[in-house]
Order: sequence, then structure tokens, then C-alpha cells
Amino acid sequence: MTMFVKIRNLFFTAVCTSMLLGVTGAYAVMDSRFELDPQTLEGLKKIAKPHHVGGKRSYRTHTKQSSSTSDKVGVYIVKPGDHLFKILMRDYGLSNKEAESFIEEIKIENNIYDIKWLKVGQKINIPPVRRGSDGSIELFKGVRADKIHNSGSGTIPEQSFKLESSIKVLSEQEAITRVKDVWARIVPSKNEQQKPLTLQTSAFSLTLDPERYPSFARMDGGRIVLDQNGTIPPLVKSLIEDKDASVKIVGEAPSGSKRFMASLLAAAGFYSVEENFSMEFGVDPKLTVQADFKVEKTAESLIKQDVVLVNSGRTSLPASISEFLKKDGFSLYEPFASVKAFAQSDSRTIYYISSKKQHEMIDSILLALSVASEKDRRVDVFAADNNGISLAVKAERYFESGGQRYVVTSFDGNPINYTLFRILETKGYNVVILEAQDDFRKISEKILTRMKIKGVFANYDLLQDKSAGYSLQISGFKLDNALLPGGGIFLTDRAMDRIIRDVFTENGFNIDNR
Repeated sequence: MTMFVKIRNLFFTAVCTSMLLGVTGAYAVMDSRFELDPQTLEGLKKIAKPHHVGGKRSYRTHTKQSSSTSDKVGVYIVKPGDHLFKILMRDYGLSNKEAESFIEEIKIENNIYDIKWLKVGQKINIPPVRRGSDGSIELFKGVRADKIHNSGSGTIPEQSFKLESSIKVLSEQEAITRVKDVWARIVPSKNEQQKPLTLQTSAFSLTLDPERYPSFARMDGGRIVLDQNGTIPPLVKSLIEDKDASVKIVGEAPSGSKRFMASLLAAAGFYSVEENFSMEFGVDPKLTVQADFKVEKTAESLIKQDVVLVNSGRTSLPASISEFLKKDGFSLYEPFASVKAFAQSDSRTIYYISSKKQHEMIDSILLALSVASEKDRRVDVFAADNNGISLAVKAERYFESGGQRYVVTSFDGNPINYTLFRILETKGYNVVILEAQDDFRKISEKILTRMKIKGVFANYDLLQDKSAGYSLQISGFKLDNALLPGGGIFLTDRAMDRIIRDVFTENGFNIDNR
């Protein structure tokens, strides 16, 4: 007996019972969850439409066909806690990178200054966003969201731009397969949970096709039923939830990955689920890792170092970060991610100046600047043929660059030596005078200033991809100059452990120890 026939019989039984009660003068009101209205009946007829084959009645199941492109357009009303990135990613299915590509256009369209500070109830025009079958997405400029963009002719205005996405768009079935594989490692399932969901009572029997409605295990031994196409009628949902409280039905499609994962995690019965989680490792350098969700499966998860991180993004974190998190008790899962090549277009060398001795720091800095220097050179102040006086000053380091002569020397507090250094300057030498307390930062600033190389000591985020799910900050001098090797280098005295080095290397940096 098909599901439709079972439901129809159940409905008729309830109606007949009501009629009998009415005859005897006792009136009863049916539970509103089990009432059927005309729209529900029409929906059931569409799901199972009868046709005749060889004189026998059978039922053909119709699957809704999804087009290769889908438009999302409208006026969005801001809710508490909203900002534009959240709206585009949660309600329009865009990745972080895709949302970032469109954010300026939407800000201009709506005269928004700060995307994170929106007023509750504020109306925002979201221009039409279309995703093609090849994974590309389009935002149609010049079309207000509160106006129909297919003006009768069914055409899209020509003034549009297209962002090509290099990330493969997963099919619905492939996305479910990936999630099931990850889920099995987060919540081990029992054999019963792999079987079709079946409910049997004296009044009805109900079975869900496991291929069409896949199941996921819950922490309490129950199951989550995925209704990704929204084809389970409300009456059937009520029957399931009324008869088996351990079953939760999730009606999100895997295509909206973050929203889908949020619904799945919320239904799993975990001890806690935290969204938009971030954590920092180290101080300087500091590695910051973001995750869409942090899951504590039980109250002992933190103690047992069994915390789960889930990302719904479309590019994976580097393997080095994943391994690092694992050692700290965090298991990272990224069911929708694809491997990304971490390489910058402009390679930059990071020079790590490890020495704490002044003369060694000077040599390392000059080598990083591709400058060859001489040690303890005697620099003439007066030549021997100048009235028979010969005077030379000792320079700890002497070098030439760009047609200029440079002297680096230490000042010991003797005013005579200081006078000699000033005389050298009158002779055309660029003198760098170091004091005993000068550290890496001060020595670098004095040398760079004399060489007229622009560089400010600050805490920099050297990674270019802001949607990568992690960031890395380190203090030092970021130098961009045509005379420098590769056009730019980074000088730092901050010690880097293995994870920091691996992340830099995977992002196209070269690390040179000095």
C-alpha cells in the first residue's frame, strides 16, 4: 500500500469517527497537526499521481527538476545580529569569497557605510545573484531588487559582470555523500540507523525511502532525517515526530552549506555548538584560526581534548594547520572543501634576524638588503697630502649602495669620536651611529633611514587571502623597493616555530635565517 493511500485511509477513518461521535451528541476536535486542508491534499496528489499500466493502478513519483541557474532577489529585512556577510552567506548561499566580491556593490546600492552595523528592520536591496551550472556566479548591476528583473521578455539586462569561480560546485548527491562520510566520524552510527525509517501502529504503517531521505545518527542514538527537497508533507512530519521523539527532520538543502550544517549540528543533540568560532595561538607571531562551528559532543569534550571543528567553506585549511589543531585536541572536518594552491603572485622573502649581538645584527640586516660590507675599515678624514696631516676613523662597517658611501659605527660616549663622525658626514659619508642599547628595531630603523628605504616597524598580516579561514600576524619591517631582491622583503627578529614556518611556506614565502 502506498503512502498516499495509507494517509487517505487514515484521514477517512478520522472523519468517520468524528461523524459517529456527532450522532451520539459527543463532539471532539481533531488535533490540528493531523488536519488536512485542500492545499495539503493537492500537494499529496502531485507527489503521487496515479496512472494505469496494463489495467492496474500504479503511482509515479515526480521529482522536481532544478534548473542550472537559480535567482535570489528581493528586499531583505534586517534581523538582530545580522550583517551583510552573514546575510549573503546564510540566505543567498554564497561563500565568504563570493560575498566579499559583491559586498561593495551592495553597499553602494543601499548607501551602507559599515556592513556590520545595520538597524533591525532596515530594508536592504539585494541585486539578483545567479549561479550557473559551471559554478560561476553573477550579480546584475543596475537592477533594483524590488523590481522584476525579467521584464516580460524573460531577458536579463545587459549591464552585468561575471565572477568566475574556480571551485567546483558539488552536486546534491555528492554533497550528501561527503557529509555522511564526515558525520560517521563525528557521531558513530548503529546498524539500526542505516535501515529505512519505519513506523508501525494499529492505524497506519509508514516507511521513508532511505535514498531519498538519508539518515544521520544523533548523540542519543536517534536519527536525523534529511528532507533536502522539502517533499515530506506536514502531516507525515507530525506523525513521525509524534510517534518517535528520537527522530529529527532537517529540511535544508546541502547547497546552502553553512546553513545546512548549522541545522544538522543543531539536531544532533551535542552538548554545545558554537558558531563563528575563532582561536589564537601565540602572541607575536600570532596565528588566528576561524571555524564555522565548534562542537563539544559531551560535557567532558574539553577535558578529553575531543573538540570538533567544522568548516562549511569551499577551500580547505592547509594540512599543517589541520595537524597542528589535532595535536591541541581539535578535530577539523571540512566536508565541502576542495584543496587550494597556497601561493602568492609576488613571492616575498622573510629574513629572520636571530642574533642579539649588534655587529651580527648589522651584518644580517645588510645581507638581507643585498649589501656587501667591509669590517673595521679605516676611513680617511684628511688625506696625507693635505698639509702633511693624515687622519683616519675606524668604521665598524663600510659599504656602498646606489652611488653613496655609508659608515656604520658605535658611539662610546667620547665627544671626540662624535666630532670625527660629523666630520665624515661633511666629507660625503652617510654615517649610522649606533648606541649600546640599540636593539634590532632601532638598528634597522637607523640603517633604513640613511639608505632612504621606506619601512615602518609594525605588526603585519602578510597573508593575502582574507577568506582563507585563518590569518597570521608578525612584527617587523615590510619593505617594498625596486632596488631590493624580488622587489620586497620582510625583516623580523620574532622567533617562528614550525607551524608558523609551514603556513608561511604554503603561502609562497621563503624564510631565510640570519
